Amino acid sequence: MESDNELIILARNGDEMAEEILAKRYGKLVRICARQFFLVGGDGEDLIQEGMIGLYKAIRDYQSDKAASFSTFANLCVERQIY
Repeated sequence: MESDNELIILARNGDEMAEEILAKRYGKLVRICARQFFLVGGDGEDLIQEGMIGLYKAIRDYQSDKAASFSTFANLCVERQIY
């Protein structure tokens, strides 16, 4: 099983399978974050979609040489995107 960092590198190089693995691995995080918000006139699925956009931004922007783990960074990106 590949680490998050390995999968991120593969995903950035166009590996759709690596991107899919990360999406499945962090899908629960997105759903948990989406549950914390309420969108007037919206659907919970809309919040999950926004959260997934945040996850893809995290994959794109994560820098492994920084102090935060990918999990921490992804959580922050997902919450910001939903908000």
